[in-house]
Amino acid sequence: MQASSIESPESPVYAAVELGSDSFRLHVGHVEDGVLRLVATMAEPVRLAATLDEDGMLCTAAMRRALDCLDAFRSALDAWRPQAVRVVATSALRMARNAALFLPAAGRALGRPIELIAGDEAGRLVYLGVATTLGAQDTAARLVVDIGSGSTELVLGQGATIRCIESFAVGAVRQSLTFFPDGRLDAAGFDAAVRSSRSRFAEARLGAQRWQQAYGACGTVRALAEIAQLHGEQGVLSRAGLERLRADFIRIGHVAGVRLAYPAAERASHLPGGLAILIGLVEELDIAELVAVQAGLRVGALWDLHQRAAAVGTAALVDSLAHPPGVV
Repeated sequence: MQASSIESPESPVYAAVELGSDSFRLHVGHVEDGVLRLVATMAEPVRLAATLDEDGMLCTAAMRRALDCLDAFRSALDAWRPQAVRVVATSALRMARNAALFLPAAGRALGRPIELIAGDEAGRLVYLGVATTLGAQDTAARLVVDIGSGSTELVLGQGATIRCIESFAVGAVRQSLTFFPDGRLDAAGFDAAVRSSRSRFAEARLGAQRWQQAYGACGTVRALAEIAQLHGEQGVLSRAGLERLRADFIRIGHVAGVRLAYPAAERASHLPGGLAILIGLVEELDIAELVAVQAGLRVGALWDLHQRAAAVGTAALVDSLAHPPGVV
């Protein structure tokens, strides 16, 4: 389990826990002089989406890993004693048929209620994280992309205002398991994965325009941007750069080889599937380049807690979190 921390801050501390399709992650942070400062992070790859069987059931081993992880998170939260904690579960637990059995046990292990959120709320939190990180004063249209392990969210906004959120049931795990089932990477598999990805985004309602730039708020984009930088890209993912990455992955020939060649691939599980989704997305939506942003759902959730505490007070915020909508 990865973890980091610094000395306890004086301003109010908040925490966000994301029960993701591939990893569970914890952020603890506070806002100081208008800047979000993380004071602790933890992450554990529990691989929920990859263990869903043909009947849509989570396997016992994955649930045991998840509960052990949440028990460790609980110890960290008890040590930091944040004023408010928001815990959200995303796509894998929306899809799992036995989620209603797992989530109460998960809530007991963590010691906090867990909110099962829809794609729209996930997209809202992701956009909030990006908007507060980049600055909300920019009035130009902004497209934010979040490729997760189990789903992909596209959010269109201007400044701090969201115009449209779309959630697609395609994620890096399923694309990898479907098109690269044995870990082998070849041209035929990538072509099929990209075509499949394009078909998912064909009905996106974001308007017919060419996007000179979009923002990637996910580990997939950050990992690919880091690898592309080794090949001469300057902090962005261009369409040509994505094609070079595809060719490079095919040359390497296997997922294990990609992980060995690029340490960044270890931080983003099922990266070839995520790359295929990203290529399909930029082709279908005509995106010239993507900028990796160090913000996402958990950063958005921390900002959301900070803003809600300022608006309604800490006591009312804590009460609302004790009885969240969508709790299972």
